[in-house]
Amino acid sequence: MKRFKKLFALFTAFSLIFSAFLVTPVHAENNADVLISQLIGYYTDYMEDAVTDIERVLVELKSVDKKKGEAWDQIMHYWLEVNGPDFTHVGEVPKDLPNDNSMAVVILGFALNDDGTMKQELVGRLETGLAIAKEYPESYVVVTGGGTAKNNPNVTEGGLMGDWLLEHGLDEYRLIVENRAQDTVGNAKNTYEVLKTKYKTVNKVVLVTSDYHVPRGCILYYTKFVLEGLENNSEPLSIISNSGYKTGSLGYESIELQARGVCQMAGINVQSVPRKQKLSVLTKIEIKQNKEHIKGQEADLTITAFYDNGFTRDVTKEVVLTGFDKNKEEDQTITITHSENNHTITEEFKVVAKKKEVVPDKKQETKKEEKDKTPAKTGDNTQLIVFAMLFLLSGIYFLRRMKKS
Repeated sequence: MKRFKKLFALFTAFSLIFSAFLVTPVHAENNADVLISQLIGYYTDYMEDAVTDIERVLVELKSVDKKKGEAWDQIMHYWLEVNGPDFTHVGEVPKDLPNDNSMAVVILGFALNDDGTMKQELVGRLETGLAIAKEYPESYVVVTGGGTAKNNPNVTEGGLMGDWLLEHGLDEYRLIVENRAQDTVGNAKNTYEVLKTKYKTVNKVVLVTSDYHVPRGCILYYTKFVLEGLENNSEPLSIISNSGYKTGSLGYESIELQARGVCQMAGINVQSVPRKQKLSVLTKIEIKQNKEHIKGQEADLTITAFYDNGFTRDVTKEVVLTGFDKNKEEDQTITITHSENNHTITEEFKVVAKKKEVVPDKKQETKKEEKDKTPAKTGDNTQLIVFAMLFLLSGIYFLRRMKKS
């Protein structure tokens, strides 16, 4: 019995050692959440100045988890867009949107007065959203927001917003009330849930809130929509436009506030997001001409940037090109400049023009063809003389043969 126990113990020990070799260790640098945290950190600290490193981390994320990488590719590029100068439409009714029940106008709530009444800013959001709803009478209208009145727990933002819209002429069948959310993250989560479960014709959203809140509202909703689409293997809802009630405080909310919301949406601990990560340093650019330049067309070039960490990327659309005239037919020497984070590289490059083809003169060709086809003149006796001489020589030859015989 003791011998059996020793053998069993020995077998167990060998099994554990063997299994340790079979199990592939999970390294932190290959963990998708770590890479997503890096993406959030880069954007939070540097925004568009971190484009290269965002692209670099996305490449690595796609190699670890292709679908997550593609989802975060969409999220990061949209995040860059929402903070751009022309993204927020202040007090506008968006044009050329679908006029059917595939679209929902989503109006975000705003904290109520202590007594449970709506503040003017919330009314302004409602007026902005109602104008869009009137322009697109087949769309649904979603109002979202929970109970935020300190002294009146019986009312909710969503409930009061819905009542206001009905009083101002909105048809009841178009109204969707979400009255549980306590913040923008909750707005996005609950809006997605109600639309996906009860209003399956809806796949497009117009987001309405205050002007300063549009970028954060849009990136949080967009992140929620994309990640839910990834989780459920379905086509995500899309944000096709926005409109901000004018408060004059555009740009008031910080990028860090946006980042905290994105972390919540992604299930990432905000404390795990690395800060002040090292940016890639531009070291050189390479230029390639894909085809010869044709007069009237832009130069067909590909410019690749190289960095100190071995990463490369296509920067063709980002470089500054000087000295090029697309209407010239000859070869041109141009200057190409690319700058990133206080590093600038300038290169001269020869653009080769497509040589003009020599088109044959049709008149000359026609004359040549006619000359070749022209029959011999009747007065030309050269052939006849040659024939006669051959005939005469043949006759003499035969006569001499006859004499000998």
